[in-house]
Amino acid sequence: MPYQICKKWFFVAVCILIYGLPSAAFASPTDVTDFPHHTESSIEIEYFNIEDSMSNTSNTQVGTSGIIIQTEFEAGNNKVFSFNYERWNYNWANPDSLPFISGSGGTPWNTFNTLQFGMAYEQEINDKWEFNYYAEAESSFEKETRGSNEYEIGIDFIYEPSKTWAYTFNINLEYLDATGGALGADLEIEWNHHKKDGWSGEFEISSEFPETSLTYHFTKSISTTMFYNESGTSTIRLSDSSPVTGMQGGYFEDEYNSLGFRFDYEFAHESYVSFLFQQNTGRNFSFVDRAGVETAYEFSDTNEAAIKFKYTF
Repeated sequence: MPYQICKKWFFVAVCILIYGLPSAAFASPTDVTDFPHHTESSIEIEYFNIEDSMSNTSNTQVGTSGIIIQTEFEAGNNKVFSFNYERWNYNWANPDSLPFISGSGGTPWNTFNTLQFGMAYEQEINDKWEFNYYAEAESSFEKETRGSNEYEIGIDFIYEPSKTWAYTFNINLEYLDATGGALGADLEIEWNHHKKDGWSGEFEISSEFPETSLTYHFTKSISTTMFYNESGTSTIRLSDSSPVTGMQGGYFEDEYNSLGFRFDYEFAHESYVSFLFQQNTGRNFSFVDRAGVETAYEFSDTNEAAIKFKYTF
């Protein structure tokens, strides 16, 4: 349940976490069945393309593409650091008929950028219990970066009673320049998460959106995954000169639900080439102005394809 907090106390909490405790960002779990644990770092690059989606209130169409780059560095002693970048590109047809820029004679936007830096620390209590705590800072913007920030601190409690099951309970605190502070909680259940043969799966009950995936390994190198999750941009800070009516310096999110398949080929330890195909439903362009008033516009369902490369070293 969202919980409004005072901004200065949130920053105090972040500073205590960063400067008073060891820090890092989440590392992907390794297959302990086949490989011994060792310090790992990784880089992941994904290119995606979303076919044209039609506005439900006009004859406007928009095609979307972009690139997502995620890097992770394990510094040893259970400390991990991450740096991520996203770029979203929008290609418009008949934008003049959009209700939120009617008569402006231009496109609402062309590109969005997101930069994220994260730190966390992983602590094993015994062979069944572990906890991780982390801090993240993010900036998502069209042009100006002022007022485009998001901060999050959180802690994971992980219980792994066997190699078959693992349970993660997460509590997090977010602060967005757009909407203020919010408290969230998640429960993730993993089944056969260490295995690389047969079936495995994940299910997450979230304060935001439930997500699930089911994977089948044909071999140790080749697998396919069916998934259902929430996708889209981060909260974007719009330009001061934005043509969107009443949204100069306001905020935007492109949100949708995704049902699809991913095909993975592991060519080296925890290194993959992946192909993704999904259908995006319930797409909404949501705006929040400086006064905190939210307005949403619906767009039609559409298909998306992506290729992803991950290298672990």
